[in-house]
Amino acid sequence: MSESSLLSPSQGPLRSARPQARLPGARLGALLVTNDPHQRIRILRSMLSALAFFICVGLIFYAIRLGIMDPHEGRTLAACILVSNIGFYIVLRSGLNLRFAEPSLTLPQILAALTWIAGAYGTTNAAHGGTLMLVALVLVFGVFNMDSRRALVSGLYAVFALGLVMAYKAWHDPGLYPAKIEWVYFAFVATIVPMITMLAAQLSSMRTRLKAQKAELSEALNRIQEMAIRDELTGLFNRRHMLDVLTEHAALNKRDMINFSVAILDLDFFKRVNDTHGHGVGDEVLRSFATTARAVLRETDVIARWGGEEFLVLMPELPPRNPEQGLERLRDALANLPVSASVPELRVTFSAGITAYRPDESRVENIERADKALYAAKAAGRNRVTIF
Repeated sequence: MSESSLLSPSQGPLRSARPQARLPGARLGALLVTNDPHQRIRILRSMLSALAFFICVGLIFYAIRLGIMDPHEGRTLAACILVSNIGFYIVLRSGLNLRFAEPSLTLPQILAALTWIAGAYGTTNAAHGGTLMLVALVLVFGVFNMDSRRALVSGLYAVFALGLVMAYKAWHDPGLYPAKIEWVYFAFVATIVPMITMLAAQLSSMRTRLKAQKAELSEALNRIQEMAIRDELTGLFNRRHMLDVLTEHAALNKRDMINFSVAILDLDFFKRVNDTHGHGVGDEVLRSFATTARAVLRETDVIARWGGEEFLVLMPELPPRNPEQGLERLRDALANLPVSASVPELRVTFSAGITAYRPDESRVENIERADKALYAAKAAGRNRVTIF
């Protein structure tokens, strides 16, 4: 039996299903970045980094106009930057990125950005030193999104790509790229980039520890919540939580959402079991009864340990509307069921009283009437179900 199928006044049918009209801006936003929150973050992050490169494209054309950059090289580089950023946007917006182990595609985007920076360094001639600040910008962008391995890859690539361009330009164009200055720039790159990589590794380690701690806290919270609503011995709901469930169903009944019955079950002669075989066997009997009840009763029925050897069952009214049928099935299931491994010949029966919930009555009144039905079942000889 599933005990998770509870109807709550704050859930399901009581909520308004009235659709809310979307504003044109909201529709445009959903079209550009989707409604999926995780994809939205990835796309917005990619668009933010692309904005910096679109500004760089504008600066490239400004440099071409001033005559400090070769027009063919500048336009080629600008085209590569635009195609790269648009391509990443299409992959993210279409959802193709979800096929990869790292859906944010942080490392590919950073490697592409470093490639264009290296290209810009080799084509901006007298202004090439200014492009180095973009290296730090790109790597810092990835610090918060990459693990230590990806950060190491991006750092090594940055040093290698820029070092290669510096060496090439110092050899072929010493007038604009003097070797002495290029050594200074390379030392700058070879010093700053590893520091950023180390920072990324440390942040990655911190994120891993925080995720582990969050998972542990979440698990501990779940255990505490379960302990607050569960009976430790049987695993059934406890009395306090069952009273909350009764209150919720009473509220639903008041809104004509659901009708239900309440049954109180008492294991027959349970004290004799404890006195004869000991409390350990009594605990086995209670656990066996709880396990069997959850398996036999309907998924919509909710059972709780009410106290001692007493149990309370809330049974929503469903066709064919004979709530005692489930309890009769349970009686049949227990008839030949060994309820104790220590005493395999031991069998257990129960008496039960059922009553339907009446509108506007308190839960105390409802439970008292079920209790009277239980006493009537005991007075009639036990091992039976009585309806009031």
